[in-house]
Amino acid sequence: MSSLPVEHTAASTPQLDALRSALRAAAGCTPLSARALPAGCYTDPAFYEHEKRAIFDTEWLPLAHVSQLKQAGDFVTVEVLDEPLIVIRGRDEQIRVLSRVCQHRGVDMLPPGAARLDGAGQTPALRCPYHLWTYDLTGQLVAAPEMRESSCHVTSTVKLREFTSAVAEGFVFVTFNPAAAPLAASLAALSAGYLAKYDLGSAELVWQQHWTCDFNWKVLAENFMEPYHHLGAHRTTLQPFLPAKNCLAEPASDNNFLAVRLPLAPAIRARLERSGEPAPGFVSFPNLAPADHVDWWVTLVYPTFLLFLAPDRAFWYRLIPTGPETCSLLTTMLVPPGATAAPDYAVHRAQAEQDALAFHLEDMEVCTAIQRGFHSRAYTRGALSKLEEPLLHIQRYLARRLTNT
Repeated sequence: MSSLPVEHTAASTPQLDALRSALRAAAGCTPLSARALPAGCYTDPAFYEHEKRAIFDTEWLPLAHVSQLKQAGDFVTVEVLDEPLIVIRGRDEQIRVLSRVCQHRGVDMLPPGAARLDGAGQTPALRCPYHLWTYDLTGQLVAAPEMRESSCHVTSTVKLREFTSAVAEGFVFVTFNPAAAPLAASLAALSAGYLAKYDLGSAELVWQQHWTCDFNWKVLAENFMEPYHHLGAHRTTLQPFLPAKNCLAEPASDNNFLAVRLPLAPAIRARLERSGEPAPGFVSFPNLAPADHVDWWVTLVYPTFLLFLAPDRAFWYRLIPTGPETCSLLTTMLVPPGATAAPDYAVHRAQAEQDALAFHLEDMEVCTAIQRGFHSRAYTRGALSKLEEPLLHIQRYLARRLTNT
């Protein structure tokens, strides 16, 4: 992925310089000497502004899954760094990421909380509620009432801003960086080694839950990728079948992603291997080998493409920073093709939703508590367990992006 020179990303301050220096030092540690980052990396407004410019203004960010955009006019709305966006499928079958800002007076045409809008929907056209300017599904203006007298208005030249987007592994990504490396190149190693066999482009998004979070975006990313907390936060939900001590960070084949293998508990693993049958649940992803039924995975494509992969379901987290100490999180569940037609689908879905809410609520509680701890006089940069090695990889990514190290 292409980078933005650090000297053009944020005004230098003594606090920011100190945090960048600490980040560089942390990234240079070995797994055995790694430590947590300073609290300011999660609380300091200047550090957050630096991240916005050096990371989120330049990288590829996931916005939607293709199963949410099946027909012409299907759309998903999302705000990224205060940029109001709409992901929409056109009549030409193309998926685009358009600005929701009307080109007349700057109105957000589909603001959060608007009637008929709950983050997704279906529409034949995009109409501004202010003066009824109307755009087709490609963003082209097609109607502007009472504008014939204007000497500077030509309908055919007015179009909603379209942002650079791409579809990969079934997900729609956007970037605000015209010089960003192709998305396919960024995902190539992860796709070949892990994702391709799941064929998530054929999956169906069947459940989602939005969370307004009072913690920094990195708190969630780190929590998602380290299995150490299965011992405590998830001791009754995930730990019994995905025990922390057996989990292992995979050697990354490039600097774009991180993968952690979560083996099933030995007794469960042995039972499945003896029976040759998958665990109870939805139908499995069709291309998986027997070994794929006894290992679950969590993966991160930097900065925020988070997937939790099981043989019969996948959880995708849409993580968007909203401030130094807040973020927006959409947790979703996808199931393999054919799962929704199975006679026992409703039973398994009800159980899967209950289970998902249980461990997500546990994560929300501990992540919020972590953020509170950053403000304590007693906060210290604790040593990291071998099970927290993913945090060191994340630190190294941040150092590359924020310090040119």
